[in-house]
Amino acid sequence: MRLTLKSIAAFAAISILPSSGAFAQSVANPIAPTAALTGGGAAAYTAPRTASLKAVPELAAAASGGNYASTLEIGAYNKVFQAQLGADNVSNVGIIKGYANSVGVLQAGNNLKSNVALINTQGLAVGVIQPNGSAPVNVMIARLPNGGLLIKR
Repeated sequence: MRLTLKSIAAFAAISILPSSGAFAQSVANPIAPTAALTGGGAAAYTAPRTASLKAVPELAAAASGGNYASTLEIGAYNKVFQAQLGADNVSNVGIIKGYANSVGVLQAGNNLKSNVALINTQGLAVGVIQPNGSAPVNVMIARLPNGGLLIKR
């Protein structure tokens, strides 16, 4: 405790007493950063940005045709292809607990709707082709626990 008080008293005496020595002046008047160190008086340093800020495809505005295609894949080695030619087409494909399935959807027209669901299937290939003016396609194909195949339209 005594050593600390002596150090504080010595520091106060050096900083208060005027002196022409470099040590006393640097202790009494600390050096402020110069303009060369701060970048010429800049307010703050900011890292340069190399990438542009773009919205992810899910948040982007719809294209001029108004087509929408969504895919949900829960499984392994599944393949989904969706092509839409026309305007205001909607296509949804869901593969749940599937393995090595292939689904293709081609919509060639306007205002076409399709929903395809594969549940617990393996190695299944499904193709949906919708020409202009066709009815909506709603298909669910499920492998049942007893090994049977349920096809619901």
